[in-house]
Amino acid sequence: MPGSLRIIAHVSDSKLHIDERGINDVTLLVLTGEILLDDGDLVFRRCIHDLIDRGKVKILVDLAAVTYIDSSGVGMMAAKLKTVRDKGGDIRIVRLNARGHRLFSVAKLHTAFEIFNDEAIALRSFELRPHG
Repeated sequence: MPGSLRIIAHVSDSKLHIDERGINDVTLLVLTGEILLDDGDLVFRRCIHDLIDRGKVKILVDLAAVTYIDSSGVGMMAAKLKTVRDKGGDIRIVRLNARGHRLFSVAKLHTAFEIFNDEAIALRSFELRPHG
């Protein structure tokens, strides 16, 4: 798939690693590890604000390699969804695991985020509906 790869967040003490890849006007963030209180949630926040500062507000987040996400991680994702939508963009999710689906459902976020199983379909959704 065309696009440039940029490692955007890798803090040695963090349990979350984020790789960034640009695909046309969409930024794909591949998250690996854990999104936890005062760790991964803060790394994710910094990453999203960095993207906004660079004018990148069409964001697809791949969660296939996230091994654990706690309620603070889910909360941060919801907060950043609002931030990005306020800037005219959207955050969409691809490859959310079963536990993630349960957390998103309990938090009522499965209706806030568009969630996809397939990256190509998720990317195409930005062409059809560029904003949240």
